[in-house]
Amino acid sequence: MEVTSLREPKMADRVATVLRRMFIRGEIAEGTMLPPESELMERFGVSRPTLREAFRVLESESLIEVQRGVRGGARVTRPRRETLARYAGLILEYEGVTVKDVFDARVALETPMVVQLAKDRDPAVIAELEEMVERDAQLIKGAHAADQLTEFHAAIARLSGNKTLQIVSAMLHHIIEKANRSLQPTAGTRAEQAVRRSAKTHRMIVDLIKAGEAEKAGELWSRHLRKAEEFVLTGAELSTVVDLLE
Repeated sequence: MEVTSLREPKMADRVATVLRRMFIRGEIAEGTMLPPESELMERFGVSRPTLREAFRVLESESLIEVQRGVRGGARVTRPRRETLARYAGLILEYEGVTVKDVFDARVALETPMVVQLAKDRDPAVIAELEEMVERDAQLIKGAHAADQLTEFHAAIARLSGNKTLQIVSAMLHHIIEKANRSLQPTAGTRAEQAVRRSAKTHRMIVDLIKAGEAEKAGELWSRHLRKAEEFVLTGAELSTVVDLLE
């Protein structure tokens, strides 16, 4: 672990920048325990408070996990998409963005993904989606059912193949999951009917993807997303993202 002693302003940020670069480039592998604080202090030429401040920065980014105690230390971890969703959510909250705005963004992202999947007709993708809809058919009532159905949307993004769109979609998925739980009941006749409709639509979408009916698949998915938005936002059209925290 070769580093140069740093003697510049904002030392904690500089230390965090150097370590972050090493993590991302794979120079320090995920799961690795960083050297003891005393060794890092000497290598970077910084004080213990400065090093610990750098650790706090990296920990907030989910790049390390600090374990306390005699045998503790800092372990390198993989950055989580939930971290992105949390920070993006904070910005949306601060900007007063409505939940409807988030749902509209999902339509704009997911519809072209479904169209492309139907054009590609990848057998492996179709097989995975078919397995998911088979599980959907065995859904139980309640919150678990709604959560499992939203996983189909996450799969659409994941199987699209575009990493950037996957990450953005995961951020929206995180917020929409919270909206599903917060704004409407997950039990009762209305909720059960919504679950059955969603499961049926997922089956139809997979059939259209399998048949290569790209245009029809896109139209159906767009209608499905709008119906899901209508269900969740009934009586809550003006809710903002920050309302989901309450």
